[in-house]
Amino acid sequence: MTAKTTDDEEIYNKQKIYMPYPGRLGRGSEMGRGPYEKSGLLRETSIPPLARVHETFEITYPFEDVKKDKGTRRELTKDEITVSVVLWYLPFGEFDGNEVVFFEEEKNLDLKTEWIWR
Repeated sequence: MTAKTTDDEEIYNKQKIYMPYPGRLGRGSEMGRGPYEKSGLLRETSIPPLARVHETFEITYPFEDVKKDKGTRRELTKDEITVSVVLWYLPFGEFDGNEVVFFEEEKNLDLKTEWIWR
């Protein structure tokens, strides 16, 4: 996920990796499909078929502290950002020409109309 300001300055970039857990949960004396199956109990981080996965990303808008009267006030330097999300499938774990884009969406977020400062 990437967030950019209107003048194309990148202010946020975060990646999450989803991987299925090993079939034997890392238990047993025999080797499975690879050494990653022998690394102990692993957390499930896959995306189940036909299921929705909800992720939360906290993006800090660019701001600056401006002196007003007796104190300072925090003001946004940019009111709008463009957020783009791309979900890739990497069959061999790397971008080597075999990757597939499953989902791609871009949205404009505008704090002038969607947020009331208190």
